[in-house]
Amino acid sequence: MLIQYHMTNDMDTNIVYDYLKNNYEQLTASQRMIGEYVLENYREVAFMSAIELAEKVNVSDATIIRFSRSVGFHGFTEFRNYLKDSILNFDPPHIRLMKNYDTLSQDNNAVMDVGKTDLKNLEHFLLNLDAKKIDLAVDTISQAHTIYMFGTRNSGIIVDFLSFHLRRMGYKIIQITQSGAVTHEKIINITDNDLLITCSLPRYSKPTYQATVYAKSKNAKVMTITDHNISAISAKSDIVFALEIENSSYFNSHVVPMELCNILIMSLLVKNKDEIYKKLKENVQGMDIFDINL
Repeated sequence: MLIQYHMTNDMDTNIVYDYLKNNYEQLTASQRMIGEYVLENYREVAFMSAIELAEKVNVSDATIIRFSRSVGFHGFTEFRNYLKDSILNFDPPHIRLMKNYDTLSQDNNAVMDVGKTDLKNLEHFLLNLDAKKIDLAVDTISQAHTIYMFGTRNSGIIVDFLSFHLRRMGYKIIQITQSGAVTHEKIINITDNDLLITCSLPRYSKPTYQATVYAKSKNAKVMTITDHNISAISAKSDIVFALEIENSSYFNSHVVPMELCNILIMSLLVKNKDEIYKKLKENVQGMDIFDINL
């Protein structure tokens, strides 16, 4: 029997994704079809009626309503509104800017509002930090033979930062993307002993999804840093960190993703401090031959 959760604004919205992923084997054939269609087409589903979705999946509209209730909502309308909220950042930059255009002037506190939003998001992240998930991520990184890194466009900022520090700490890193540019051939030799770390922030890119699919076809682990659990990439990832990135501007905020990177780096240091100290010392001394520091 399916457990019903009634969603409120204070409840963890990741429950939808977790329910679909953790209860997949117990779902009926119709529920699986609906769940898979939603994960693959959530942007379109957010603007469909129950009847329209039912026609797409070839089930009854009553089945759609029962599915919505089974994953924690009072009905399909509430589920659809949740999906709409999850895609707010999907608009291109100029559209996002236009939506906030009237608030941007020298006569108001728009600049301070950005900082306040970042602080609010950071506080929410720290207060709700999942220590077990951090530990799982640290163990997965530590056990990986090779760590592949992937992030395009603005997501590449997070990947470049994390790659730089993991490499200095002695981990074997292969960056498939550097400064947002992709070299697909670098992922070819990934194996089941390896880990793919992706960063996927709006607007999502097809190459990131394709890299995730390829990694899973090779039975590699996948860890994803993103803004929402309801996405095709999240569904195919073993570890997902869904973070707050929105603000009142046209761009994604990287404050919370960067703080996650800081926490992962420090957690790795605590777990492997002797080995990491040795590697850091070797790397610093090895770089001296290039005489690059002032």
